[in-house]
Amino acid sequence: MAKAAIGVGSSANDGTGDDLRSGAVKINANFTELYTELGDGTNLQTTSKTQTLTNKTLTAPSINGVVGGTQTSATITTLTTGGITGTGGALEITADNNIVEFRGDGTNSGTVGTIQLNCSANSHGQKIQSQPHSANVTNTMTLPAGASSTLVSLVSADTLTNKTLTAPTITGAGAIAGVFTGNITGNVTGNVTGNVTGTVDGVVGGNTPAAITGTAISGTSIAVTGTAGAMTLNTVTTTQRNALTAANGMVVYNSTTSKIEAYAGGAWVQLH
Repeated sequence: MAKAAIGVGSSANDGTGDDLRSGAVKINANFTELYTELGDGTNLQTTSKTQTLTNKTLTAPSINGVVGGTQTSATITTLTTGGITGTGGALEITADNNIVEFRGDGTNSGTVGTIQLNCSANSHGQKIQSQPHSANVTNTMTLPAGASSTLVSLVSADTLTNKTLTAPTITGAGAIAGVFTGNITGNVTGNVTGNVTGTVDGVVGGNTPAAITGTAISGTSIAVTGTAGAMTLNTVTTTQRNALTAANGMVVYNSTTSKIEAYAGGAWVQLH
C-alpha cells in the first residue's frame, strides 16, 4: 500500500487534522507494512538472528560466510573469487566427493564439458574437453609422475627421452637413433649406422648394390641369394690395394689386373 500520512491540519487545534483514532489506524497500517516487508509480519529480520528470506532479490550483494543449501536453478553471470581463495591466493573448490564436474549441454551431439586455460593477456586459450557422446567413453586419465614436464600431443613435434615403446608400429618417414631391439618389418630407406645383429631378409639397397661400411659383419655365415643380380666386390687399383691394411681373408677386385684377388698367407694372390 502507499504510505498513509497522518493529517495534522494547517495549524494547531484548527480542527482539520485526523482525530486520534484515524491517526492511530494509519500508524498501525504503516508499521504492519514495514513488519511484513522486513520481517514475518510480527517480527523484524535482524542481522543477529538466523532467518530465511523468501522471494527476495539481492542486487550487487556482498556475501560473507558459507553459502549452503540446494540450488536447482540459478545463473551466476559474474563470480568474484576474492573472498573464497585459499591462503596461497588460489581458488579452492571442495566438493563432497572431491570431483568437480563440468557438464555438457545435455544433448547427444552438442557441446561437451570443457575447461579453457587462457594466456596471461586472456587473448588466447587452450581447451581441455571430453570425448563426444557418440564415443561412449568413460575413463580416467592420470597425469604423469616425475618432474615438471609438458604433455605430448598427436600433432606436436616432441622429443621423447627415456621412454619404452612396447610392440610399437612406426610408420612414415623419420630416423631411429640409438639402440633398437626388435623386428623391423617393411622397407628401410636411409642409412643404418652401427651393428645389425639378427637376420636381414630382403633386398639391401633396393635395386642397386648396397654400400656397407663399418668394421665387420659378424655371424656364422653370409649367404647371397637370388637370380636377378650378383654380389660386386670392392674394386681397387693395385696402388689402392697396396695401401690397404691387409689381413688374411680379404677379397677385392683389382681393376689394374682385372683379377679377383685375395690376401692369404701374408700376400695378395690372384684367384683365377
